[in-house]
Amino acid sequence: MSIYLQSLIDGLLIGGVYATIAVGLSLAFGVMRIINWAQGELLMISMFISYWIFTKFGIDPYLIIFLTSAVMFGIGYLLQNTVLSNILARETAREPVSVLLFTAGLGMFLSNGVLALVGSNPVSVITRYSGKMIQAGDIYISLPKLISFVIALICTLALYFFLQKSEMGRAIRATAQNRRIATLMGINQKKIYNIAFGISIALVGLSGSLLLPYYTVSYSIGATFSFKSFVIVVLGGKGSVVGALAGGLIVGIIEKFGGLIFSDTYAQMGVFIIFVLVLLFKPNGLMGEKEM
Repeated sequence: MSIYLQSLIDGLLIGGVYATIAVGLSLAFGVMRIINWAQGELLMISMFISYWIFTKFGIDPYLIIFLTSAVMFGIGYLLQNTVLSNILARETAREPVSVLLFTAGLGMFLSNGVLALVGSNPVSVITRYSGKMIQAGDIYISLPKLISFVIALICTLALYFFLQKSEMGRAIRATAQNRRIATLMGINQKKIYNIAFGISIALVGLSGSLLLPYYTVSYSIGATFSFKSFVIVVLGGKGSVVGALAGGLIVGIIEKFGGLIFSDTYAQMGVFIIFVLVLLFKPNGLMGEKEM
């Protein structure tokens, strides 16, 4: 029994960080109806930024989150303001395909650029948390995973309350619900898009620093997290922060239990099967609203 409880806890801990990555993707889709196919590659970039800061200056990865989040917010804001906004202005479709193609190309550019600059060898860091465990009876909890989970959960809930309670959050939700009416009410749609996409990428920066203490970094890591992010967004419901949180936890649990009972390969197959089943039988996700 303890081994199953151990897998459940491990799944929840990693699932919380998965959720934070997916929340950014869900936010971008919910507000702008754009699919950011470069989400995983931007996560890879943020992990390399955190790695470089840690190795050069010795700053704790959990303190780097403030810097990486700010840097990635700036990248997201600038990308939306200069490139994506121009693409969106020429698109008439509700869910623009041109943005998907651009971000797919951007992802390939980033992964191959990193491969050319730093090579294919994965890198990792050793911190004062590395290898430390908290024992509770027969259960062992990884300290860095626990810290990352708590920070990820706090930040995800903070974003939820920001969207629900703040003036800017209400403007973002209004734009997501009906762009035309939001514009008529005096909301600056371009500014909202810039901020929403900036927040989306800032969450990726946050997640990169949270993963660094216990995950190796390489040029190819983005593809893995991109797929998981899309599964989580579809599972939880496109545009739903709470749904993305629930979806991340579910995917983390499926991975750990699948790996325990079968193998890691079959666990990933299980995640894909869940993805297909949700698309077939509940396309709006667990907490997504039906589109009008």
